[in-house]
Amino acid sequence: MLVEPQDLTVEEVLRLVQEHWDGKARSGAFVPRGAGAHHWVCGGPRRPRWFVTADDVTATGRLEELQRAYAAARRLAHKGLHFVVPTVAPGDGGVGVRHGRYLLTVAAYLEGESGPGPYADDNQRALIAHEVGLLHAAKPSRRAPVWEPALPARSELERLLESVDDGEWTAGPFGESVRIALRDNGPHLLRLLTRFDALAARALTARDDWVLTHGEPHTANVLWQLGGPVLVDWESLRLAPRERDLRVILRDADGAEPLSAYVASGGTVDLDADLVELFDLEWWLTETALLAVHFSDPHEGNADDARFHAALLEEVMPAVVDIRAARTSDGTL
Repeated sequence: MLVEPQDLTVEEVLRLVQEHWDGKARSGAFVPRGAGAHHWVCGGPRRPRWFVTADDVTATGRLEELQRAYAAARRLAHKGLHFVVPTVAPGDGGVGVRHGRYLLTVAAYLEGESGPGPYADDNQRALIAHEVGLLHAAKPSRRAPVWEPALPARSELERLLESVDDGEWTAGPFGESVRIALRDNGPHLLRLLTRFDALAARALTARDDWVLTHGEPHTANVLWQLGGPVLVDWESLRLAPRERDLRVILRDADGAEPLSAYVASGGTVDLDADLVELFDLEWWLTETALLAVHFSDPHEGNADDARFHAALLEEVMPAVVDIRAARTSDGTL
């Protein structure tokens, strides 16, 4: 998130870090990064030591889901997967500390360059593909969280599509343009939701082939270090079809090197185009739903977040419309 939450100040975050992780921490600063959680850095007088994440866990089941994901990532790191950046257990054990509506977790602060943007070349893709292959080959624990084909805010999106002609959205500077976009593309979105359901049902019939996946191995979650890249942000770790990760890494590859690197560490794979489409749809439909909800009643006094979501909207809506031509057996949705 780009704006520091009003109900969790840097002073409070520093106090929690001192109490549960590092009594010698002396300073903290908010980091305006990411779209799903809030972040800070804390440390000593000379350099940062800890990267702190606050995830909103008010949604039903969200706390347990995050705890299981972070715990599974920590087990992978302990088994020797060097590219996994795990959370650090607080003094009393567990994954993190619950504070109000948030779960606070702490990871070591690492120097390195990250995204945004696509992978620069096949060399970068191959390095990540090799690591993801190791991840997919790892034996999952019994408590590893499992991917479920549920779109956040889907019910709200369907409600907005039903009421999109009821009047202008005047609650913010971008509301009306979003309403018009939803109105014009509503039939396409409904067909895509139906297509998503059909593909998800098919995916669920092959659970025996699922593997541990990171979920979002794009460049913003990669730190490029001298010793090689590492993957951060393991809150989306799920047992799922391998296409969930590979669609991100192998898309736009110029040659066979990235796939070969993956096969060398993760085993032979024939990518299923239907499952690639499934996770494309999951990403874009989720973003569309969240944006629609945001702009139907935007948060007051949060101009930076509004600008961020408006810029994202310019990317999301054309992509969703383009997906309506996704490959199917008869060429239609």
